[in-house]
Amino acid sequence: MNRYVFALRMARQDALRAKGRTALVLSMIGLPIGVVVALAVLRSTAEAGAGGGAGAPSAAESAVLAMIVSMVALEVVLLAGPAFMVDARRRRRDLALVAASGGAGRHLRAVVLASGLLLGGIAAVAGAGLGIAAAAAVARVASGPDGFGPLTVPWATIAVTMLLGAGSGLLAALVPARQAGRMDVVAALAGRREPPGRARRGLPIAGGVLVVAGLAASLEGVRVLREFGAALGAAAIIIGLVLAAPWIVGATGRLAPRLPLPLRLAVRDGARNRARTAPAVAAIMAAVAGVTALAIGGASDFEQRRVEYQAQLPHGSALIRLPQGQNQGAAEAAIRRDLPGVPVVPIRTLPGPWGECLAQDTSKCPALSFSAERDGAGVNEILPIVVGGSREARMLLGRDDPAVTSALDAGKIVLFRVRPLDDGTVTAAATYWDDDREHTIARVEDLPAVAAQGDPHVPAIVPPKIAERLAATAGVPVRTEAYGVDRADHRVTKAEQARLTGTMKTFSDDSSAVRVERGFTESYGKITLMLGAAAAVLALGATLIATGLAGADARPDLATLRAVGARPRTRRLLTTGRGAYIAGLGCWLGIAAGLVPGLAVTHPLTDGVEETGAAPHGTITDIPWLLLLAIAVGVPLVAACVAGAVTGGRLPKAARTPG
Repeated sequence: MNRYVFALRMARQDALRAKGRTALVLSMIGLPIGVVVALAVLRSTAEAGAGGGAGAPSAAESAVLAMIVSMVALEVVLLAGPAFMVDARRRRRDLALVAASGGAGRHLRAVVLASGLLLGGIAAVAGAGLGIAAAAAVARVASGPDGFGPLTVPWATIAVTMLLGAGSGLLAALVPARQAGRMDVVAALAGRREPPGRARRGLPIAGGVLVVAGLAASLEGVRVLREFGAALGAAAIIIGLVLAAPWIVGATGRLAPRLPLPLRLAVRDGARNRARTAPAVAAIMAAVAGVTALAIGGASDFEQRRVEYQAQLPHGSALIRLPQGQNQGAAEAAIRRDLPGVPVVPIRTLPGPWGECLAQDTSKCPALSFSAERDGAGVNEILPIVVGGSREARMLLGRDDPAVTSALDAGKIVLFRVRPLDDGTVTAAATYWDDDREHTIARVEDLPAVAAQGDPHVPAIVPPKIAERLAATAGVPVRTEAYGVDRADHRVTKAEQARLTGTMKTFSDDSSAVRVERGFTESYGKITLMLGAAAAVLALGATLIATGLAGADARPDLATLRAVGARPRTRRLLTTGRGAYIAGLGCWLGIAAGLVPGLAVTHPLTDGVEETGAAPHGTITDIPWLLLLAIAVGVPLVAACVAGAVTGGRLPKAARTPG
């Protein structure tokens, strides 16, 4: 029988026999693959919904994509590698029997590699299916105004991702396969452990060099490469610490005499068996480092949005934009039907200079501007030039302004964010753009006007009589742009807002057609919980794998403990100590690894003002200390408790050698 067929049969039988371990390995490989596939499908679907093709990615996008794929492959190998080591150690006797029956080292390697290929292939297929299903669910829920169109599956990308998953499973089994091919058959049949291999001295040095280079790239690279520099630095730091992880685990053994008995035994065992402890610590470290950097960058970006937020309406007021065209009358009736008995203010407007022209002939899209000198930087304008009187002014300003009301009653234009007018008049110009040039249609001079205080996020309020004159003289149309709800008349509830939003979706694809000013209502709490949960799940999985491997290796030690009179709970305490040691070391190293890249990325993310009209500010740095504290303390405690809970309390008996 061909040795590969024989190896696959043994791998299949073992996978069916050890269902718990098989499910764990499938999860460790399949979940990262599913995330990558889901993101790829959502990206293609969003591009199809926006009407654009996938296009060729830029050099920066390709580099970032390659980095993400490399980090996913590294995480899969680090998570699945210890699991295959558990498998190889657990199957030592079976492998020894194969060798005793005439099998060579290549046959033993083939058996272990077949497990990696089989489980990696199954996990890749399952992860891809799960990712497509998750993306389809998200696209279905978020279809329409968010830009998602019909589900578009990039089969080429998914095929490459599946190959990556299968290859990662095979790569994770390489080291256990090499160990299986070199194992001492007599020692395995007798149940004796093999001595640990010697550590390579060059790896910690190379890891230290990479860590220093990553720190330099994070601190200096952001000046040239911005966010990409911080990403490069983070990748270098993580890879460097992965290389140095065996040395770090070994160095912690010096702390063992100062620790309580369960932690002392756990630390000594981990330092003595670095080959199985270091990958789990490195996997936790890599995951937590990415979470830390993302959390700091995301929290700082969120804080910038909060600082730069500008209310575009008075707090409690609402604005419902109308679709332009034949549906406008039906939309007006629907608004009044959804807000029965609520006074709504029709907002009529004149086209401003920044309006969008949908006509092919741009001369049919005139824009109106005034000759007054602007005061300060521009702002986000929620509406163009408004036509109306005191009622519209009160709705936009949120209060009765006597100066504005008297000016409008006197037939004067009220201008906002302009310098005081010398002679109390302005000139209105109707223009349009064509061939990258501004063409003037007409000018209307000596219009009475005043400069008012406040910022209602409109350039001006024009009395109806002057608006009619401008429409007749300059040809600028007056149209009903929206309906407003004054906060003094009614506060639109969230239920009413949801009903209005659903109604307006039937008339247009404008996702911001209904706006109710409630202040800055975004929250970073859900994202924080997701990041913490991701770190906890990965740390828990790696800890369980590592403690399972340690338990398989430590049966002779446990038998010795039973022989000297140790209580049954000693095994559970020892496993709890191992879990706390592995998860704690991985989480603390991960926080240290992600701290500098996370702080560095805040400079390119937040050093500039993104919202028009917001006050200038420097770099905004916000460190989510509560999340980092939960990862540093809470995750190791949970991992330790779970590892202890799933471990049996009975100590094994010492094997007796006859004779």
